Amino acid sequence: MSFIKNLLDIREIKGPEFYKDFESENKQLYDLEELFSRVKSEKRKKIQRDIINLKIGLEGERAVSYELKNSFIPMICLHDIRIENAGYVAQMDYILITEYFIMVLETKKLNGDIVINEAGEFIRRFKTKEGKVFKQEGMYSPIAQNERHIRILENFLKGNGIIKRVPIYSTVIIANPKAIINRSKAPYAIRNGIYKYDQITNMLKKKISKCQKDGKMFESHMVKIAEFLLENNKEITFDYNAKYGLTEEDFKESIVEEASEVLVDEEVIASEAVENEQVADNASDLYEEIRKYRYNKSKEEGNKPYFLFNNNTLDLLVKERPKTKEELLKVQGFGQVKVDKYGDDVLNIINKYINM
Repeated sequence: MSFIKNLLDIREIKGPEFYKDFESENKQLYDLEELFSRVKSEKRKKIQRDIINLKIGLEGERAVSYELKNSFIPMICLHDIRIENAGYVAQMDYILITEYFIMVLETKKLNGDIVINEAGEFIRRFKTKEGKVFKQEGMYSPIAQNERHIRILENFLKGNGIIKRVPIYSTVIIANPKAIINRSKAPYAIRNGIYKYDQITNMLKKKISKCQKDGKMFESHMVKIAEFLLENNKEITFDYNAKYGLTEEDFKESIVEEASEVLVDEEVIASEAVENEQVADNASDLYEEIRKYRYNKSKEEGNKPYFLFNNNTLDLLVKERPKTKEELLKVQGFGQVKVDKYGDDVLNIINKYINM
């Protein structure tokens, strides 16, 4: 059947098809938040910082997923693929398999403006509301990082006989809508390898237009590549005790908690607030108290915390702060059953913070 489809160039992929989609419920985030609720020592600071950074990254990947789904470009999309080959590891945010090429997207939701100089070096500039630069720092080039992923992926696919001449391209996507990218002095290759997330569709269409003269891949070949990558996706398992150097002492209640304190330094919070007001809300006392309630209630019921309500719903509770059960019903993720079961407790917590 595939031979006939190839012969007649019959194509069933009419738009973007996700063989591995972006998922709002992220296991790593859940594990970190659960760990944060149990650790009582100063090591909470590092865990909280990682939670904030992970949430920022996930928001960026969610924005890219939305743009890809609305691109109407025939392609297969894979989110969060990790491969191991010959002692090397590549963790890729998105792999796009179009009719003409493979493209790996590296998503960055960076704070501040980005300047790329003549040497191809990346510099981040943080500004006050008045536009004055209060901090400037260099950063590792996401272009170089993604090109390393490309080399590992290409060797992996060619070494296993999956591709021979299919080109693989690298693109860095900046997913912060407020970020300004100054690349006027950047080398040509770098200047054309980084885009804002709302430019994804146009970028792909231009790339496809340039590659059309080289001929299409058979659709069966596109599927073969996608299925091979899915079969060889190696999800990482984190040893958090080793990562944070945790011992039994770090979990003891006798250690003074600083749960309601904003635990990361002021410059980080300031720059993250410029980028994403929701992150600041998530670090608030209210967020922490509702999250603790969810965790304790789930233990009492013998369920996972997200069975009560997920992190998106938790964010909405903090943001919207419903005062009544009628308002609580309007929060996505809270139906009548959950309002009846948990509504009084949640509203009592929220009402303590209404006038704060």
